[in-house]
Amino acid sequence: MASLISSILKRTHNGDPGVSQHMLLLTVLGVAVLCMMAYSVGETPLQSAYRAVWVLVCSFAVVFYYGLGHRKGEMTKGRAMLCVLCVLAQMSALYVVNSFWPSVPGVEPWQKLLVLPYMLAPAVAAVLINRSMGVYVSLCCSLFGIALFPTNGELNFMGDYVVISLLTGVVSAAICGHLGKRQQLLYAGFKTGFVVFVATLGLTALHTGGLNVRGDMDAAAVFTMLITALGVNFLLAVIVNGVMPLLENLFRISTHITWLEWADMNHPLLKKLQITAPGTFHHSLYVQRLSEAAAEAIGADVTRAGVCGLYHDIGKVKNPQYFSENIVDQSMTPHAELTPEASARIITGHVAEGEQLARAAKLNPRIIDVILEHHGVTTAYFFYRKALDNYETEKKKFDDGLTDTCPDEVDKSIFSYPGPIPQSRESGIVSMADAVESATRSLQHPTEDDIRNMIEGIFKGRILDGHLQDSGLTLGEIARMKESFFNTLRTMNHNRIAYPKPAAGDAAALLAARRTAEEKSDN
Repeated sequence: MASLISSILKRTHNGDPGVSQHMLLLTVLGVAVLCMMAYSVGETPLQSAYRAVWVLVCSFAVVFYYGLGHRKGEMTKGRAMLCVLCVLAQMSALYVVNSFWPSVPGVEPWQKLLVLPYMLAPAVAAVLINRSMGVYVSLCCSLFGIALFPTNGELNFMGDYVVISLLTGVVSAAICGHLGKRQQLLYAGFKTGFVVFVATLGLTALHTGGLNVRGDMDAAAVFTMLITALGVNFLLAVIVNGVMPLLENLFRISTHITWLEWADMNHPLLKKLQITAPGTFHHSLYVQRLSEAAAEAIGADVTRAGVCGLYHDIGKVKNPQYFSENIVDQSMTPHAELTPEASARIITGHVAEGEQLARAAKLNPRIIDVILEHHGVTTAYFFYRKALDNYETEKKKFDDGLTDTCPDEVDKSIFSYPGPIPQSRESGIVSMADAVESATRSLQHPTEDDIRNMIEGIFKGRILDGHLQDSGLTLGEIARMKESFFNTLRTMNHNRIAYPKPAAGDAAALLAARRTAEEKSDN
């Protein structure tokens, strides 16, 4: 069984064995579900075999579905463990409801459909991973959940459970997959509860030939159904909201909400950047805007690209006075007193220093990756060129017999960033936004042609150097990025009209009118 699933996933994922190893955890989930089945105690071997076969078949089905419908590399080990935990939690809650429901007096079996925890696992998976994984977890819960019902249960009830579970799972995953604030999760609970109510009401009407066939289905009963469904799902939303920070820390996963919190300008690192390196902070704001626009143009993660753009130069807070954007008078640059090698070590060192600050602040690993990758293995060319010029000057003096010491050749590695080159689309976007913004800032009163030519030249050089070869960016996406950068820079660098200065008489008249207005307001 395991080898068959592994071979299928290897074919569907171009030979990547990691996905199959992760997804085989769902088979372990099936065994855990079997161990959890209290109904199996005292059942016949045939009934127990039914449960075992059903779980194994469902394990095969969901793994096969994952192999066909999801991207390579989407399922990491941590995400797989999270999915298993989510499904186990929902199955446990389902078992509790199944166990205690028969002891509740005055209720009918079909009313149990209103209180089952449909949105628990899909909501967690959608918030912590993405919408597609929320739907996938919903499918797992729907199929595995059938094995928890008694074997003598009505087929209509099992069918209703699957329909409502899939429907509410998809809805909750769609709503929770891109939340901007944590309180929106509570609203999602109400919306999902309403879907449960409508679905249960519709299926009940379908089975009974209409709501009026049931004598107990009056307005009060319908209202009670609505309140029950809303209350149960609101409670589930509260639970999900409460355990979210714990799960984020446990599985080292950051939600969209957390990314937005990192973009808060009151974050300690960003506030420190504003105070100690205002020029770098202003540059980072421009890079954020460029990165977000480019990410939107190619369908990458806009929020992630923007936040990474904000933090990519955070290491410059260590020595802000050595970076040109923070030097008001370039004639007073501190690099004049340093050798090119010393200057290059300071400039390239902001990458390692940024990594240290980001790790100390417990930022997302993806932000740290962008900090390390946004310069790739490029060279601090200004100081490298300066070192070459110094070498040529000293070498000429030695050749002419003016000095006795032959200078050492310039070691290019001293002037190169440690890398690696960008390993993701968002990292590639931030890297190019950083280069484009820095280069365009050096232009004096640029025209549209100047901006476009500058962008084309930078992209051409980086592509030829192989800077973007591991980023996953296609040529079509790179073309859309260039157009996005051009449109954004053209907007940011537009010229304002020159307003004429008022004549001396006009200025005096305006001042007198202003004083008169102030006197009237005081009276």
